[in-house]
Amino acid sequence: MYRETLALSIHERRSNFEVRIAPPEEVSVEVASFEPHLLVRNDNDELDPRSLEDVLCWIEIIYSDHMDANISVDGRVSRVGDISMDDLFAVIDETTELISEAS
Repeated sequence: MYRETLALSIHERRSNFEVRIAPPEEVSVEVASFEPHLLVRNDNDELDPRSLEDVLCWIEIIYSDHMDANISVDGRVSRVGDISMDDLFAVIDETTELISEAS
């Protein structure tokens, strides 16, 4: 349900973005075929870390008592406690800027 909620929220606030969802067992195939600029994933999806090498930015939700997350933006990794939708959209905006600068 989290995947669907995040995808809907992103689509509503950034309608020009292409958003795809995939269950954890299919995320490797989806990353390889879609080649996303930004990936939101969970820490127990068993994704091979090498799959993330070509992803410009990713957010790894750490499922525990809180919604902490590891965030990688252009290779810089940081940790956020209790990630919010505002945090998510800040990463989306930063990713968009990086894509624009590269064009």
